[in-house]
Order: sequence, then structure tokens, then C-alpha cells
Amino acid sequence: MTESMKGFRCWSAKSVREAVYSDIGALPSSADAVFLAAHSPMVLSHAKGEEKTESGQGERQVLDALIAGIGDADRNTLIAVTGGSGTGKSHVVRWVHAHVDPADERYHVLYVPRAVQTIRELLRRVVAGLPGQGGEAFMKRIDAAVGSTNPAELKDRLLEEMRFALTWTLEPQPPREGESEQEREQREERNSLLGDRDDQGKRRNGLADLLSLEPVNRTLLRTDGRLHRFVASVYERTSRRDDDQEGFEPADLPIRETGLRRALAGNQDLMGMWEVICFDPTPALEMLDEALRKAALKALGMRTSENEVTLDELFRSSRKLLRDQGKELVLLFEDLAQFGLIDGELYDQFATQPGADLAPLRVVFAVTDAPFQRLPDTVQTRITHRFTIEPSALTDRATFVARYLNLVRVGRQDVESAWARSRDDGATDWVRNACDTREGGLPCRFRDECHAGFGAVDVSGLGRIGLYPYNDAALHRSLAARGSDPTPRDVLDVCVSETLIEADAHISRETYPHERVRDRFEFRPQRPKDVVLAGRSGEQAERLYRALVVWGGESHLPPAVTDAFALDAPVTTEPTAHVSQAEAVREPEPLDMPATLAPSPLPQLFQWQVGHLLPTDEADRYRELLFKLVRSRLDLEFALFHTAGTGEGSRILSELFNRTSFTLEGARGRAAGSGRVLFALGRDDESVRVLAAARWFYDNGHWRPEDGIWPWPEGYDPVELMLDLEYHLDDWAEQVRAAFLDRVRGRGLAKAAIGTRAIALMAAGLSPASVQRIGDVLATEAPHADPATPPWTEVDRIARDILANPSINAFVSEFASVRQGDTGAAELVDAVMLEEGLAEFLRSPVAQLRRTAKEFGDTAPVLGKAAGDLLTAVEKATPDQSQEIVAAVKVLADGLQGRAPGEVARAAREVGQLAMDSGFFRPAEGRGDFADALAVLRDLPPELPLDSVGEGHGAVDVIATQYWARAAVRGARALEVIRRSLAETRLESERTGVVGMDLDQVARDVRLKLRQVREHLQAMSLPKEETDG
Repeated sequence: MTESMKGFRCWSAKSVREAVYSDIGALPSSADAVFLAAHSPMVLSHAKGEEKTESGQGERQVLDALIAGIGDADRNTLIAVTGGSGTGKSHVVRWVHAHVDPADERYHVLYVPRAVQTIRELLRRVVAGLPGQGGEAFMKRIDAAVGSTNPAELKDRLLEEMRFALTWTLEPQPPREGESEQEREQREERNSLLGDRDDQGKRRNGLADLLSLEPVNRTLLRTDGRLHRFVASVYERTSRRDDDQEGFEPADLPIRETGLRRALAGNQDLMGMWEVICFDPTPALEMLDEALRKAALKALGMRTSENEVTLDELFRSSRKLLRDQGKELVLLFEDLAQFGLIDGELYDQFATQPGADLAPLRVVFAVTDAPFQRLPDTVQTRITHRFTIEPSALTDRATFVARYLNLVRVGRQDVESAWARSRDDGATDWVRNACDTREGGLPCRFRDECHAGFGAVDVSGLGRIGLYPYNDAALHRSLAARGSDPTPRDVLDVCVSETLIEADAHISRETYPHERVRDRFEFRPQRPKDVVLAGRSGEQAERLYRALVVWGGESHLPPAVTDAFALDAPVTTEPTAHVSQAEAVREPEPLDMPATLAPSPLPQLFQWQVGHLLPTDEADRYRELLFKLVRSRLDLEFALFHTAGTGEGSRILSELFNRTSFTLEGARGRAAGSGRVLFALGRDDESVRVLAAARWFYDNGHWRPEDGIWPWPEGYDPVELMLDLEYHLDDWAEQVRAAFLDRVRGRGLAKAAIGTRAIALMAAGLSPASVQRIGDVLATEAPHADPATPPWTEVDRIARDILANPSINAFVSEFASVRQGDTGAAELVDAVMLEEGLAEFLRSPVAQLRRTAKEFGDTAPVLGKAAGDLLTAVEKATPDQSQEIVAAVKVLADGLQGRAPGEVARAAREVGQLAMDSGFFRPAEGRGDFADALAVLRDLPPELPLDSVGEGHGAVDVIATQYWARAAVRGARALEVIRRSLAETRLESERTGVVGMDLDQVARDVRLKLRQVREHLQAMSLPKEETDG
């Protein structure tokens, strides 16, 4: 290439705007040259009507069907061209118009294009196209009716005319022969909505009366309602009035307003009708549509009185005139829907056969499928031919685009001049090939290089048309981005207009392909971005990447492409032949592998990298496999943390780390909760490599590219991919381990569990000496101690609940033990660390319980709550329990006087028995209580530390004394019973003067016996008291 294509454009944004019209309504009817210069044949199906064997294809079928009817004076010809929006129906009608001979004396042509206009302008075009008189007066009425009112006034007038029609004009439908039961019900319901006639012929208690109510009136006149839309079509210029065919909707009635029922409270007939409408509004809405059609004709001035000409009469007079002249009337309507609510006048003509006075009609009209189905039966049954256009009506999309590429290169002015010359000289090949004539009739200086680098297509009547700025691959991607069956309008809007206008500006600035190309073209790469770019980065690399994906098939770019787009890319030594459409978006060739390989799942990942949404199931799969791969290398068991199964270890780990811990940028899925470990993977090269590596290893289990179940990702090195994955998995696993250890405070959770259990054992009545070893704490069940005193009952209950809860012990087996053997049960415990924790709890139980409740309330709620509940109960019970213990010790110390409880019990039993035998024991009914008290006192441990308890015990002391305090309290109560009984017995003996029962001597004997054990008791003391921090 001797001259650079850099910045070269063979079109301009101006030429595109002047020549390309996706909405044919915006293309002036005089611009047939522009229309025909780029028109591509359509594929039509002949859905109804007689098919001529000699008929042509495409649009030619419609023209042949039209011409075939000419000469039949007794019948009209109605030809409908139907299809979806944007499929090219109006283009077919315009093509027919362009090929109907205007000089043919057999017919008169009335052509109504789909132009951007108001209804008034539309009517003026129709009236002006009809031969004969009367049109001027008709249009004056229209102008007066519309021109003298504003939209709000016209809306109000329409509503009043609707009420008038419902009150006076609309007639009940009579029964039809052969109507079904459903049709009969529908007819009767419609008639009932009209109400009943009074003696003046006025209908009352019908839909007209509802329209006079303020809530109904206000709702019908609302902005964006049915009336508003119709009035807008009267005043606003538009080429489409499909919305006018939709009809009234439930929102046009105040069905949900409660105020209307209050307004109807005095009229039971209207109330009943309104309730029926609310249940099923469809019949009422259809009746409103019927009334609006009549109202529109009067409000627009099309029907005012019996003596003034109507559109129907204009058509009739024109048809009579043409009949007298021996001509027929050809009506060509590019879009029947643009007539909106005034289409009834046309339908009347369609249904009126020529007879002896009227010229026959030859009608071709385009209409979308839904409005076609709503055409009245009088029209439907008279359709002669129906041609349908499918969404895929374009026979060759590449040729379709190429014609427009040539059009914008030639330019509108040149095309129109050529068209004018051809009409004079009869030339058929009047559109020139811009590639062959750009340089003053000579080929474009870049033609050969451009066609080789960007490609070209053969177009009938034009020759080879270059695809620049497309090539085959880019054009395929552009069309694919429009969906599986893009309409011509879709293709023109984006593939031609928008793409060429944007390319013009960006190529000149050397910024093409720009970022928005991703939206204009199918951008679903099959290879990883860093592989396609071969290590390049930066803004220019992004532009190169877009070009490589769209124009280069993710492989290489021909020199012409890199030159024209000013791309910094190495010149390829590969052949520069353009990529075919079939190959444009295919997956790159994998390594030499068996043909039975499953398709690679990675293209979706690579497409996610460049902005596409990763399918939810794919995102979930990546989260799942990353979670499993990281989970498998946590190795927490080596640190004596058991997290398998369904235990507390597994629960804590899963709350900290699970599938939602992996977030993929822009991907849907459940978000991770607060406090969890998070690993964010973005659309960067590193993240994509790791995800691709994880998917390969998870699916295949090895790093041998030739042995995979799906193709190895081209451009990736197995060793590098493996090392990337290993590094990230190890890093993520380490972060999870650290977070887990922090969550459970290392051995802290196990220490808290063993310590809480030890305190619970002491609170339930076990001595401090019995909980000094880990094995004892874990193995000992709740002690069978004396019942707790009333102040301590709740503490005792909570302590025993803790001891009965297996989860507390599980914290030790799952967080500080080795599991071995077939059962996987805990066999070896980290005793050293746990002994340290146990000692801390025994030294400061209150402080340790408080810390456990605070630190593990969220991590281990069972343990945290247990510790907190026990602490609360202990602190609440301590004052009363302490007072009770002190009081009991004082009673025992004073009563026993240093003697053993058993000795005192025996002496008291002797005195009591003597009194009982003598009949003076008091209270007489207290013998059983006295005997029970003696038994309690007798069984009281002789080693109670009665001389080591002072005033003001704290929680630490109360917990530590539970192993003997309960017995002491019981003994004190028993001693009180004994003392009261003996005191009352003494009083009784003194009152009666009984002798021989020297109670004072008995007391002296008791004190003597007790003194003998005092030294032993003094040698006993509580375990060393500790202050509780």
C-alpha cells in the first residue's frame, strides 16, 4: 500500500442523515430515488388469495396481484401487507407505488405515504388526491373544528359527544341468526350497558350517566389516557398511530376509587352496573371505544349535519366520476393504522362494491398484525390477498447493508440526479458503484487494499461493494447483536445509521473502535483478554482489543484494518483474507484433542471479563468450586480444630467462610453476611486466570492439556496457570485460618467451655478440690448434692442445664482435641492449654464468665448465653445466699458450742425421748418434725468450717462454699427446730412442776461433748479464699 488509509472515510455523518431513513414515514414521498437506490428485495408469504404461477417474487407478487385485478369492473381488490413492527411493510407499499405506471389511463392513483403529519394533514392529503368536487368544503369544516379549539377543549368535546352517542345514537344489537350462547351473552351485556329508554327516547341508568359523574369524568380526561392520546395525534405530527388502535384500558375508569360508590349510593341501578363493570370492565371499555369512534367524527367536523358532505360521500362522488371516465381507483396506504379512529370511513369504502355506478377499488395497505386482526368483519371477509412479512424477511443481510453503504458513499444529491436522468433515458442501472467511480469516475484509490482487508460483497446491479468500515466478521457481529431475527428497521437504526455516524467521527480522531463498539457489535470473546492482547496494556491496548475481537476474530488484524483505524499492532504475516461470517465468532481451534470433547465453559468467563453478565448458574459454580478448593486446604485438624460434619466447629467455620465469600464483579447471587471472610474477584486478567485455572483443575483434576474433558484454554501455560491458582488458594486458605483462629480466640473457646463447666459443677454443689483437673471436669456429672436453698435455686437450675448440655463438652472435643480411630471421636486433649484456662476460671470465675459471655456471644451463642445466664443468676442470688450462709453458720456455731452435730443430736434425742415418754414433749404435734431435725443434725458433716466464715461474702465465696453451705443451712434449720422443741418442752415441764428432768444438766453434757471435737474442727478450714477481679 503506497498511501495510508489512516483516517480515511468514504462517507460522512451528513450523507448518512440525508440518505438513511429507518422510519419510512420520515422519508418524503418525493424521495423515491433514495428509497429505490438502497431497496433490497423482501421475502413475503402469500397467506391468502389466488397465487399466479407467472407471478414474480418478493414485492413483485404484490404488484402483480394489484395489476391482475385491473379491468374487473364488478369487484374490488383488497390487498393487505402484514407483519411485525419494523419488518418493512411500508417499504413494500412504497415499492409498489414506485412501480405503478402513473401514466396508465386505466386507473387513478391515490397514494398516502406514512408521513410525519397530523390527522388534519393526513385528511388533506386524502381529499386532495381524490378527483371531483366537495373536498374544499370538507376540509374547511375540519380546519374550523380543529383549528378553533385547543387540546383540552377537544378532549372535553369528545367526552360530551361520547355521552351523546351513548344516550341517543348507539343502538342495541339485535339477535343474529346462529349466534352462540357466548355471543348472545356478550350482546345482551352490551345492550344492558346502554340503559333503558324513557318516554322521550333518552337512555337512562346506562353508561352515559356514569360518564357524567365527576370521578369517571376526571379519570377519562387524565393525562396519558385514551382520550389524551387521541387528541395528541390530532395536534402532534407523527407517522405512527398504532397506539390509537389499543382502545380504552381499565386505568381509564376509576375502578379502585371508593368515592364513586358514595356518589352512586342513591341509584341502585347504576350501583349494580358499576359493580358489574368493576368485576369485568372489558364490555364497558369496548362500548366506550364504540362511542369514541362516533364522537371523533363529529368532534373533528367530519360529520355535522345531514346536508354537509362527508368523507364517505367524497369517496362515492370520486368513484362515480371515475366510473363515468372508465377508470378505477387505486388506493395505496403505507400504514392503515395512521388513520386512527377515522378509519371507519375507509372501511365503508372497502366494503362497498362497485355496482353499476362506482369505480372499483384496487387497494394495497400495510398494517401490523394486531390491528389487522381487529379489522371489522366487513373488511376481513373482503380481503382478496394477504401477504405477510416475517422478521427474517431480508434475504441477504450483508447485501442489504452493502446497498446502504453504497448509498451513503454516493450521496443523496447524486442519487436523485441519476434517478431523474434514468426516467428520461429509461436506464435501469442508474445507481453507480461508489467503490468503482469515487475518483471522478475512476476507482477509489484504496479500493483493492480496502476490499482485500475489509472485504466486499457482490450486489446485483452494482457489482462488488466494499464493506468498510466493516469486514465480514464485524458485519456478522453487528447483525448478531441485533438478535436472531433483526428487522430492517433494527438494522438501519444501528448497523447503518448509528455505527456509520459514530465511526465517521472516531476514525477521524483516531479513536475508533471506541468504547461504545461493545454495545454496537456482538462482543462475546472466546479467548482470555490478556492472551488476545499478548501482554499489551493501556488505553490504546483497549482499542486494539476491541478491534481484535470484532474485526480480527480474536486472532489478527489485516494491515488495512490497523492502518485505517490507526492501531498500534504488529503487522501479521498471516494471509489477509477476511474472516467469513461463519467463522467470525467461532471458538478458536483447540489443541489436538479428541473430537468428543465437551465444549469449553470458559468463553462465558472471558465475556464476563469484558462487561457481559455472568449467568447466575455459572457464577454459583465458580463460587462453589473455589469454596471447595480452599476448604480442602485449610488443614484446621492439624491444629486440633474439628470442622467436619455438623458440629459447632463446622457451624462456626461456615458462618465465617462459605460460597458467598467469593464475590464476582457484577454477578448476581446471594451476598455474604457481615463478619465473613470476603474474596473479591474482578474483571481483571489475574482474576480471570485464577477462575479459569480453578475451573480446569476442578473439572479435570490435573494440568495435562491433552487429557482434558474440554479444550485447554488457548494461550495459557499449564505451569503458570497452576502456580497462579496454588498461590491464590494458599493465600485465601491462610486468610480463612487466621480469621477462624481469631473468631474462636485460638484455644480460648475451648478454655471458656471447660471453665464454664467447672463453675457450673461448683455452683451445683461440687467442691473446688474436685474440679482441679481437666479429666474430672469433663467426666463428672451433675452432683447429687443437697437441694439448693431458695436464693440459689435458679443458679442451681442453670448450672445443671449447662452440665446436661452436650454442646458445652463438644467445644472441647472440637476445638482442642485429636480425633483418631474408626469413630473419629476425640481421644487426645490439649491438656496443657486447657489446664491454664481452668486455673483462670477457678481464680476469677465471675470475671471469666463475663468475658465468655461477651467474647463468644456471637461465635458460640450456646456457650455465651450459658455463661451469661449463670453469671446473672449468681450475681442476683449472692446477697441473699451469702446472708443465709452466714446466718446458718452462726446458728450452728452458737448451738453446737464446738461439739459434733451427731453428739448433740444424740443428747437431744435422749431428752426428747424422755419428754415424750413422760407426756410433756412440746409441741405435741411436732414429734415428726423433731425426729426429722434430729436425723438432719445427726447426718451433718462434723467437719463444717463454722469458724472460718465471716460477714459479707462475695460471689466467689458463695460459689466455693456450695459443697457444704447447703448442708449447713439445712443443719441450722434442723437445730432451730430442736432448740424450739426443747425450749417449749422445758416450759411445759416447769409449768407442771415435773422433776427428774434436769435440762440444764443435759445442756452441760452436750457442751462438754462438743468441746471435745472443737480442736478437730479448728483444724478444718475452707479452701484458700481468692479475691475475684
